[in-house]
Amino acid sequence: MSPLKLPTRVGVKPRTNPLPPHLQYDQYSPLEIYQSLADWMFNAFPKSREHKTLISVPSSRAMWLDENIKNTPRDGFMPPPTASREFAHLHKDGSIHVCLPQKDIDAVYDAKWGEPHPYKKHGVNEILVYAPQNKKEMETLKQVIVASYEYLTNEVYVPIYQ
Repeated sequence: MSPLKLPTRVGVKPRTNPLPPHLQYDQYSPLEIYQSLADWMFNAFPKSREHKTLISVPSSRAMWLDENIKNTPRDGFMPPPTASREFAHLHKDGSIHVCLPQKDIDAVYDAKWGEPHPYKKHGVNEILVYAPQNKKEMETLKQVIVASYEYLTNEVYVPIYQ
């Protein structure tokens, strides 16, 4: 799959915690945007389901890849890698942590949409993507989530829910 092509994020970077829990402290998603993104995330992917997060704060909602999907990239899941199928999670603030291939991580950084996880230097392959403020920004986050799903499944995403 080709690298993500994202519009450059407008505005200043949100304030974030430099240590876990790695969350935003401002620029939260409006409630209707959060709800719309969550509804899409947990209903649009045929080989994924909502699951209790194994790594984030309890209020986060995780995307979990079906256990029947084999030959996935080792860096495609969040810790603990031997027990987890968690590849993204949505925080209450509207931001997401997501696992991506390096080419897409670079695209997110270049477009100013996210930042490394504080434990990146310890091998944690997830990034924080900032909370969308409106529907247009939400479409950008959807592209990032689709890229993660396609990375894990090695298939072109075919939506089951728009």
